[in-house]
Amino acid sequence: MSNRDSNYQCVIVGSGVAGAVVAQRLLEADPKTSIAVIEAGPRVPLKDRRRWWDFVSTAENPYEKYHDLALGRENQSVGDETWVFQESRLMGRGGSTVHWGGWALRFKEEDFQTCSRTGRGADWPISYDELEPYYGLAEHLLGVSGKAEDSHGKVNPRRSSEYPLDAFPFVVADRPMIHAFENEGISYGHMPMARFRKCMTTGTCRYCPFGARFTAAYMWDAMEANPQYENLRMFPDSPCERLVCGDRRSVRAIEIRDPKSGDISRIEAEKFVIASGSYESPKLLQRSESQYWPSGIGNDFDLVGRFLISHPFLHVRAAFPSNANRWNQELDFPTLMSRHYDSPDEQPQGKLFLFKDRSRPSLDLASMMINGKRRVEINRASIGPMEFELQGFMEEFSNFDNRVTVGEGRNRAGMPQTKVNFSRNTDFRDRAATRLAIMERIVRIMGAKIAVSAVRTQRGDHAASTCRMGSSPADSVVDRNLQVHDVENLWICSNAVFPTGAAVNPTLTLTALATRLGDHLNGLRRAS
Repeated sequence: MSNRDSNYQCVIVGSGVAGAVVAQRLLEADPKTSIAVIEAGPRVPLKDRRRWWDFVSTAENPYEKYHDLALGRENQSVGDETWVFQESRLMGRGGSTVHWGGWALRFKEEDFQTCSRTGRGADWPISYDELEPYYGLAEHLLGVSGKAEDSHGKVNPRRSSEYPLDAFPFVVADRPMIHAFENEGISYGHMPMARFRKCMTTGTCRYCPFGARFTAAYMWDAMEANPQYENLRMFPDSPCERLVCGDRRSVRAIEIRDPKSGDISRIEAEKFVIASGSYESPKLLQRSESQYWPSGIGNDFDLVGRFLISHPFLHVRAAFPSNANRWNQELDFPTLMSRHYDSPDEQPQGKLFLFKDRSRPSLDLASMMINGKRRVEINRASIGPMEFELQGFMEEFSNFDNRVTVGEGRNRAGMPQTKVNFSRNTDFRDRAATRLAIMERIVRIMGAKIAVSAVRTQRGDHAASTCRMGSSPADSVVDRNLQVHDVENLWICSNAVFPTGAAVNPTLTLTALATRLGDHLNGLRRAS
């Protein structure tokens, strides 16, 4: 056992957007703050032209080595519903914002009151009004492109500030779906996207050669290059083993493993922030057993890892018989979305967030030319059947028995593998059928022929609620300030603390929570 540089003021576990925002907030208040950032994965090469050309020419996934392997090779899914890990998160400096789509939507006011309104799930111990100013700060930090006028009616929640960047316009291929929405009186709007630098719209957003799509890695680049932040240290390739308690009410150190040698090092600090996602946050608490916490830190009531939720993904694929206008998807992200069914009226059955598929209609001209297709064949294909897909995220309600625990063996980053036990709620099939019927009706109004209408296998992209916040240790793991109950110097800042998942993507809400936590920690420092 060796000690790395001790006496840090703060240890942050995880280098995704939550960890980066907390670090930035602390350093802006006091540039001399000593912070150790613990990241299980390596530094991920970004803005690398060679990798971009490989992606463009061969469609090779530039993040393959940073993802979980397929089931059977890594992690375990043991519930009635298969839980897919592969490509749902990224293990590396910058976390999952390195590979995310950049969709940046606020939760709505009623999303913070799910249990009160529906009798399902749990209420948040904070309100939308409390988080609203931080949503504005988060949108400016991420560089969100949006349109405030979309905030009327059912489209978006009330807001006190404008988006920092103009919304991307609808693409021409959005027109048939827009017409269907209008014919049905369905409100719609522009998809808010985190594009914090000049986007050149290459159509290769999954690996941006310019660095236009926000990722937390760019925040770390700026912080590590700032000479004022001389006490910031990044420890990549350093999976955490456990937290070491000094007594019942405090954490003294964290132990990290060298994945090559297996050697264990210990880092001590005054404060600890766990920002490592909905899998690793509860697993770290579970592994941190001691005489003070026999079942793991914060787990006296067997709540750590419980209530796992994610977004059921619904899709209706259809086609028009021809594409006379030769439309092709122009951008590698959706521009059209609807929050019409993301409303209080729909909440008891699970809200529905709709969006147009980012990849259709599509004609791969490059592949056709490479394969020697003649011009007449390419022309014929370009006006042939036009396929598209209406997609949706459906709100799901938490279930005590759905949980994350420590699995068998270690993954490629050296972390203990993850075991997920997940089953659908008994009424899920009926509720999903009503949502698919809504989507099918919209598609039929467009005059297209439906080929597929289904719920996809459950993925963990938006996993949440495994260390949810609440009022007491009997119903939650952390309090309204994200502090682990009864532990004075330990906070969790990840999707794990969400009491509910709402219907939309979680990253903007997490960024707002992290900004709020940074201010809270600065307030504690001033008070002392």
